[in-house]
Amino acid sequence: MTVSVIRTVILYVLLMAAMRLMGKRQLGELQPSELVVTLLLSDLAAVPMQENGLPLFNGVLPILVLVALELFVSGLMLKSSRFSRLIAGTPQAVIRDGRLQEKVMRRLRMTVDDLTESLRQQNIFDLRQVQYAIAETNGHISVYSYPRFQAATVGDVKSDPPEDGMPVVVVSDGVLSDWGLQLCGLDRVWVYRLLGQKGYAQEQVFLLTATKEGNYYLVTYDEVGGDKG
Repeated sequence: MTVSVIRTVILYVLLMAAMRLMGKRQLGELQPSELVVTLLLSDLAAVPMQENGLPLFNGVLPILVLVALELFVSGLMLKSSRFSRLIAGTPQAVIRDGRLQEKVMRRLRMTVDDLTESLRQQNIFDLRQVQYAIAETNGHISVYSYPRFQAATVGDVKSDPPEDGMPVVVVSDGVLSDWGLQLCGLDRVWVYRLLGQKGYAQEQVFLLTATKEGNYYLVTYDEVGGDKG
């Protein structure tokens, strides 16, 4: 039993390191080569976890080879656009100038139902609103609507609001985020000063977001009806 636990922990750590090396894409954003490697890794890791009689190295070696191969292929794709097109393919327009491209859809094995479902997920329910729809290499459908159907921007209405930046989480569940502070250009001193002014300790804060201009949103455990831990 102990041996099985140790082998499982080693393989878990190895797979976590492998996925870190290969990047942070979500499953729906994987390129074909990345998806193949991900599926193979899960199968390869299951064998040495279940078979204690199999030397651990024999299970680890194929995983290392696959990761090295994926990193090598990814490097080649960065260096050569031709090789990248060979492995990942190229984007295809399934709607061009408002017209459905039936030949392209047939080549991609995409039905009209598939296309309309993807459009609905982007809050587009009328095909007549779409000027271009591009099937990306990861399977996602990118859409460009006709200008008359696009939402008005700040520039369109000739407004000039202050550029306060996006709110970033700087304290979550009582834990300070240095990454969040760095992103919005603030520091721990700013947080401690704010909390001191409000009369709260860091451990009492459920959520604190801030922008680069120092605008904040503060929620304590008392407000959400709970205590930390």
